[in-house]
Amino acid sequence: MQYNVISTGSQGNAVIINDIILIDCGVSFKALKNHYKKLCIVLLTHIHSDHFNKATIKKLHKERPTLRFGCCEWLVAPLVDCGVSKTSIDVLEVDKCYNYKLFGFSPVKLTHNVPNCGYRLEMDGKLLFYATDTGNYDGIVTGK
Repeated sequence: MQYNVISTGSQGNAVIINDIILIDCGVSFKALKNHYKKLCIVLLTHIHSDHFNKATIKKLHKERPTLRFGCCEWLVAPLVDCGVSKTSIDVLEVDKCYNYKLFGFSPVKLTHNVPNCGYRLEMDGKLLFYATDTGNYDGIVTGK
């Protein structure tokens, strides 16, 4: 599995997996200019602006109206407020497995000062666990 860290830290977070999955969107649209056309889905973790840049999300949806946005229920209203159509949002349940043909994933609840999730990803027979801004990993099973 390949990953491309676009940005990490308090100035913004965005990681692209195998050119098709964007996890978190806390960067400017310009930072994604060489990547956004290949994306299949944007997976979001939580509402903090370094993970959820409203202007970038709005622009992504405008430029790619068929792009999927995956998030747990706590981010649906903020996505809609950014102009993302409800038909473009996949509302995810923690610990439920989702199959998107090229990859599969499962959201994992994380501790933070706002609702937050990480993701177990499976692609090409490889596993990846993505977690950010969490106080601990107590009780989390990262593999199958």
